[in-house]
Amino acid sequence: MQNKAVSQSNEPVQAQDSPDNSSFSYQRVIRSILLLTLAGVVFYAGATIAGDYTAISQALAGFPAQSLALVLVLVLVGWFLRGWRFHYYLRSNHADVPFAYSLASFLAGFALTATPGKLGEAVKGVFLKQDYGVPVTQVMGIVMMERLMDLAGVLLLASFSVFLFKGWEHLFFLCAAAIVVGGAFLCMESLYKPVLERLAKLPVLSRICDKILIILETGRSLMTVRIFIVGLVVSTISWGMESLSLYVIFQGFQLKSTLLEANFAYCISTLAGALTMLPGGVVTTEGTMVGVLHYMGITYSQGLPAVLLIRLCTLWFAVAVGAGFMALLMARNSRSKK
Repeated sequence: MQNKAVSQSNEPVQAQDSPDNSSFSYQRVIRSILLLTLAGVVFYAGATIAGDYTAISQALAGFPAQSLALVLVLVLVGWFLRGWRFHYYLRSNHADVPFAYSLASFLAGFALTATPGKLGEAVKGVFLKQDYGVPVTQVMGIVMMERLMDLAGVLLLASFSVFLFKGWEHLFFLCAAAIVVGGAFLCMESLYKPVLERLAKLPVLSRICDKILIILETGRSLMTVRIFIVGLVVSTISWGMESLSLYVIFQGFQLKSTLLEANFAYCISTLAGALTMLPGGVVTTEGTMVGVLHYMGITYSQGLPAVLLIRLCTLWFAVAVGAGFMALLMARNSRSKK
């Protein structure tokens, strides 16, 4: 297959990105997926045993099929929108990649979404490098911007409900401060560029500092007003789909909740899980959501089925879909080399 090159405006970026992807190990990726999945299974099994196992199992088994289908459709729509945003970011960085491939590589990244900060999703850069010559560091910069916009969108959604939950404002404002600081730092090229350029003069740090600078500059290039607004709008709508899916789950389990309450439960737990940098936000996300449900008057045994189901339909469904698309891209690359 002929590689399609990124435009000349990105030549400095491409030149500093290593063309050798031999260090990428598919076996290592598969092992990581299995280990993360096993850890999730153990945690969820323990959480279920800690509650009323029989009642929780019966509740999950009795969940309406129509509601489950609606939840999955909402989640998939949100993913499609975020996949389009990834393609938009690639095009904004002059990467000539077809939309179908952008979407496929975006979804393949979900295979490692259960990693700290979802940073494992940068694995999609390997496929884009192999097939279209897009520098991996450029993709990592885009992934960094995706995470920032995801957090900003979820924070905006949470702001619609935060004052319904007295005592939870502190966590909300802590998350807001972390996101604002991260975005502000990305815009302060005059702060980090001289430091990295000075450190890059040291032979032992030269390579890593050059790559970090490229990643940061790629992210900063996506902070123009137009691109920022497009990214934020798409993020808010796409994560709103998942917030709405939690409300559908609450209704399916006949739990008393308004849409705004379900929105806050999903958003604040997502923010807490992301900022702790635990793999997939596991433990923190579920624990925060259980805490919000307790505040709403929903007991642990009543709320746990909803918590487990929303996580199965978002995090673990994403891992499964990602593994499937990764397998497809791997098979595609194998055929092209023959």
